[in-house]
Amino acid sequence: MLTFIKAFHKMSRIPQPKNILQLTADEKRKFLDSFDFVFSDIDGVVWNVTDTIDGSGDGFNALREAGKKLTFITNNSVRPEEQCVEKLKRNKIDIDAHDLIHPSKSIIEYLKSIKFEGTIYAIASESIKNALKKEGFQILEGPHEIVEESFRDLMGHVISRDPVKAVVIDFDFNLTMTTMMKAHFYLRRPDCLLIGGATDYALPVTKDLSVLGPGGFLKVLEDASRKEMLCFGKPGKALADSLLKRYNIQDPCRALMIGDMLDQDIRFGKRCGFQTLLVLSGGLKVEEVMKLTDPNVIPNYYANSMKDFVEFINDIKKSHS
Repeated sequence: MLTFIKAFHKMSRIPQPKNILQLTADEKRKFLDSFDFVFSDIDGVVWNVTDTIDGSGDGFNALREAGKKLTFITNNSVRPEEQCVEKLKRNKIDIDAHDLIHPSKSIIEYLKSIKFEGTIYAIASESIKNALKKEGFQILEGPHEIVEESFRDLMGHVISRDPVKAVVIDFDFNLTMTTMMKAHFYLRRPDCLLIGGATDYALPVTKDLSVLGPGGFLKVLEDASRKEMLCFGKPGKALADSLLKRYNIQDPCRALMIGDMLDQDIRFGKRCGFQTLLVLSGGLKVEEVMKLTDPNVIPNYYANSMKDFVEFINDIKKSHS
């Protein structure tokens, strides 16, 4: 079956991802020399909900030893930035906070860049809300209590005169119909911004299990408000613009985006103009990847996991010894 799929891709001129370990020695060297920056997802690449992915730290350190600049980009706002940095270090990946792009950081940097003043209504994780408060922004949230099934009582919770100038929506375990309706009420105001974080429709728990993500709720609010969302989670354009500016990337082809999700990681890498590599440690199977027809989510390369980069670089060293 896989042979048939490869033949189909060749006939239809659909670009086919290359397994990094199946490249020739010369191709491996050319690929390694073709990028300076490595941007990578974390969940499904370094670890999943239950375990660390075997060899992931070794793979990233092999790239660092080869002279590559490592930066991690996560859509996961539930784990605060500080905890994420510490967990990476426990997995032998030593970075500082500057090289971790977290939804709260991207949102705060944007709000500061436009000198935002006003109240923010937040449907988001405690991590994001706390980060916004720490930077001095005024936050509204809730209601968190159970609302009686009465439209009169409901409107008492939804309609508000609070001077809200932005709605931030991300991953909120306690999101309700009432909070969505309240956000929509604020967005009726022409000067109210709509800012989003994680766009994931599915969240990997293990390699074989995913659960519903927040992406659908962001889309509902964007459609209902008829406002274009400024999205600071992958694959958002606002995040892409911010990243290219932050690292002053003059030649996007000299960067490699690594991830386990097609719509979030690979689409984001393509949007930035980066080379892209999919790792299968998040649960996708190679047969599924080879059937892809949308060029915006077809990676340039793939690997079983980050551990493959250890063998990949050792092969290059052997070929030049």
